[in-house]
Amino acid sequence: MLRLVWSAERTSTDLAERTGMSRPATSQHLRVLRDADLVTVRIDGNRRWYRAGRDRLARVRALVEGFWDDRLDALQAAAEAEARRRG
Repeated sequence: MLRLVWSAERTSTDLAERTGMSRPATSQHLRVLRDADLVTVRIDGNRRWYRAGRDRLARVRALVEGFWDDRLDALQAAAEAEARRRG
């Protein structure tokens, strides 16, 4: 769903059709994404237009990359220590 709203605003109906999800399920997903500030909504009459919250997603991406960088550094250190131990 985030990919669909990354480069274009889309309505929940459009998102439901593109994902093959029911409209209620799409609305539930959008509510979770909206509550997490991962999508923004623009109201135009009786339509709601959704778009990726790029700033928030950039912060999430940085957090995840930092998490994996730390874990991968630790894994590399452990592998190197094991290689030295074996000799």
